[in-house]
Amino acid sequence: MKEIRNLGPLLQLGWVVALSVLLPLGLGIWLDRRLGTAPLFILVGALAGIIAGTIGAVRVATRTIEALGRPPLPSEKED
Repeated sequence: MKEIRNLGPLLQLGWVVALSVLLPLGLGIWLDRRLGTAPLFILVGALAGIIAGTIGAVRVATRTIEALGRPPLPSEKED
């Protein structure tokens, strides 16, 4: 059961990066199709997504590292 709990931050990291990159990129594609300005908003969306994904990944990693540094709660101790 402990191994499954340890996958939480990894799964969260994947979702944060994927959504942070795909949502702005998708918005950029939609705007370019709507306004006929390709590839302007695709590039802006991709850049915004990369920046947001990086920030999100750093935040998840920082929280995970801080959580690993704390002592286990009494309910988490293995007997």
